[in-house]
Amino acid sequence: MTIYNTYLFGKVLDKTSWTPAELEKIGLQAQAAREAMRGASREYIINTLVKAGKLFGKGGKYRKAALAHLKEHITFSEPVIDKSLDVIPELLDKQGMNKRMSMELFLPYALETTVERRGYSGLIRAMPKGVVLHVGAGNVFLGILDSLVIGFLTKNVNIVKLSSSGSNFINIFMDALKEVDEEGILARSAAIISWKGGSQGLEEAALKNVNAVFVWGGYEAVQSYRKIAPIDVRVEGFGPKTSVGVVFESCVENEGMDAVARRAATDASLWDQAACSSLHTLYFVAPAKKHKALAADFLKAAKKHFTQLAKDLPPGKLSPDEMVEINKARQLARVDSALGNASYESSAPKTDWTMIYEKDPVYRVSPLNRVLYVKTVESLEEVRDRLLPMRGYIQTVGVGGSIERKKVMEVLGPAGIARIVRLGKMLEESNGSPHDGIFPMMSLVNWLPIEEKPSQLDRLSEMVEHAKSRSVFYGRHFKSVPKITGMEDFAKVPFLEKHHVLDNTPPDSSDLLTSRVQRGIYFASGGSTGQPKYIFYDQKEYDHTCRMLAFTMEAAGLGERDTIANLFIAGNLWSSWLSVEKAISYTKAISVPVGSNLPLENIVGYLEDFSVTAVIGLPSFLVKLAEYVKANPKKHKLLVNKIFYGGEYVGEEMVKFFKGVFPGVDVRSAGYATADAGVVGFQCPVCVKGQHHIFSSSQFIEFVDQDTMAPVKEGAVGELVVTCLSKKSMPIIRYRVGDLGRWIMKPCACGRKEHLFEILGRCDDRIHVGGAHLFVNDIQNALGKVPELSFNFQAVIDKKGHKDTLKVRVEVKDEASLPRSAELANVLWLQIQSHCEDLHESVRLKWLDKPVIEVLKPNTIERIQRTGKIRKVIDKRVKV
Repeated sequence: MTIYNTYLFGKVLDKTSWTPAELEKIGLQAQAAREAMRGASREYIINTLVKAGKLFGKGGKYRKAALAHLKEHITFSEPVIDKSLDVIPELLDKQGMNKRMSMELFLPYALETTVERRGYSGLIRAMPKGVVLHVGAGNVFLGILDSLVIGFLTKNVNIVKLSSSGSNFINIFMDALKEVDEEGILARSAAIISWKGGSQGLEEAALKNVNAVFVWGGYEAVQSYRKIAPIDVRVEGFGPKTSVGVVFESCVENEGMDAVARRAATDASLWDQAACSSLHTLYFVAPAKKHKALAADFLKAAKKHFTQLAKDLPPGKLSPDEMVEINKARQLARVDSALGNASYESSAPKTDWTMIYEKDPVYRVSPLNRVLYVKTVESLEEVRDRLLPMRGYIQTVGVGGSIERKKVMEVLGPAGIARIVRLGKMLEESNGSPHDGIFPMMSLVNWLPIEEKPSQLDRLSEMVEHAKSRSVFYGRHFKSVPKITGMEDFAKVPFLEKHHVLDNTPPDSSDLLTSRVQRGIYFASGGSTGQPKYIFYDQKEYDHTCRMLAFTMEAAGLGERDTIANLFIAGNLWSSWLSVEKAISYTKAISVPVGSNLPLENIVGYLEDFSVTAVIGLPSFLVKLAEYVKANPKKHKLLVNKIFYGGEYVGEEMVKFFKGVFPGVDVRSAGYATADAGVVGFQCPVCVKGQHHIFSSSQFIEFVDQDTMAPVKEGAVGELVVTCLSKKSMPIIRYRVGDLGRWIMKPCACGRKEHLFEILGRCDDRIHVGGAHLFVNDIQNALGKVPELSFNFQAVIDKKGHKDTLKVRVEVKDEASLPRSAELANVLWLQIQSHCEDLHESVRLKWLDKPVIEVLKPNTIERIQRTGKIRKVIDKRVKV
């Protein structure tokens, strides 16, 4: 493989001499490539880097070429180089890069689009700096590769300036990257050049057309670029650094000196101490009387580990000057030893390794090449005092001891340390850790804010465009939809029907999705139909939804003194129990995750044992719970003063029933929500019945006429249509939820600015029979007036000849009431008439025969197996 020393945006050549004009031209070429690089997707960039990394696996042609080239151009031994090359596939691991972006940028999706930041009333966007100049040191190749990688991850165009005396490994990497870069975006967004350092004219020319600089090298190199960089170009310097070890007496006692010695030898041997995180001086913290013995034990134990490491990972080639420095350190140690001030061990006559113990606790910078200084002190504060003169130059502290690491942070922090790790891990940087006190990726982007929330029109327009361009279904469904520039345009967007969701969601189709499913959760929706729809939320969307749900509970009165029992049904891909449980964790209350699968006696026992003050669940189950408590008035002492419900309608009669069982209880909606669109509204303490405040930042709702589907007048009753503004993985746009409602045309007495709307019942629960309009809620409220009857019922509509018929099936609370079924049926009929004048008139006019009321024993009416709900309305007039 031919290896060139220059790479210019996809072209290779050999060039060692440059003029300022040529470097300025390279900068202009880089600036011209910015738009293409910024337009590349994060997924494409990461996948391309992963492919390039795999080419450096053992046995590959690029691995072999790199190993052969580095052997000739850097001083490390072949085993050390080979071990270093093992890092490349790890560095370019997909999961690792995604994690790193999340850790360093906090909001990595901001590189793709504007995003919301919790607590900030606006939007932010991470924009690439543009063109980044990376200046590399001579003997370092992994560091400059890492710098180039984060440049790509942050969508920057990159110019790498190599030392004229170093290797051309980065050129080999760019050849590999070009081979796997299917669209050529990354390959055309990088240049690799080299010239001899110290030429201010060339450096000024290189800086003229760049937007950020990373310098990896000595103090002089960093200062040189900082002095001449334009005022708007930020220069980040990394190096030179030295690192220290601190071993506590307790670590030696608990782990043994052999383990301490092995870990210290590793940190002082890898990469021949050339890394900033390599161990130079090791301090033992112990009483003075133990210093001599600790030092002697360490030198004895570490000798075999240094020797073994020299065999496994031989030291590199030494220059004459390096040999002189090692011998000088050994000679000084020999003199100090004769004076009783030091002791030492080494591989003499070889220069493989050297350990020097000095009584003087002053910090020593090693001459490198596996020369380790050992010191003893009585306190950590003494170590701090010795490091203070080195402030700004100490990078890593390797600690021998576990519980002491936090103390090390607090005591040595003022000395300017940048990192604390376990001894033996000093050269293994954890993914997501700051580097030299900063997150480098943060220095490669500019954060641009829009200092106000976008209007709902802006968000609706953006959501339609997003769905239309990325979802197969919406691409078809919105084919003729023009760009949304006004609310009148949005009112013409086609509705999303339930069958659309059924037909275009997993497992049979992914057409409703806008991207590949990853990092998220599936839920089933559509309980009363019996045929579930499967809804997907990505991780961020689901977390946002649960936080909104937490807000609804707190807005309705849940507080830090409450203990709340989650009584929803768990499992079956149902969202309620899991989402509520996660939401509770975001509140100040204590959770008791009971569920509703246990016998009522056990559940009530938990409520008593944990002094539960609030419960949340399906109304139908909460009624069963209340009936049990009412039937056993002296058996349990409960403290329930808050009931939160969701999933079903709760009328006035049911509220009265709850208050009769739990005196003083406050009954509130746990939020108006659907599995499809998330949380739409919340109740404040002033809201009654189906009244809710809208989450206007996350939801947009409309009310339309059921027959014409045109918008109704403000305040008029209509079918509710919801658009979720925060759900992009599976967009929900103009979705017919199936509820009737209306805007409440007055501000809420609580003072909140979020508009009020009211839910009046299910559209598909509206019974149109014999000329009468009857709502399921009317029957439920009538049942509340008949104490012997439960709220479990079903309305069956049929035809007898040419006339409609209506039958209401209802269950008694106790089988003992069955002998009075005829009487109870008559009482219920009177109550239904009083709640629905329309039905009363239809029967009086003989448009409809008097409804048949069946009084049944408990649990007779068939439940939907998956959810446990009763199908409230069965219309047999429609024959399938």
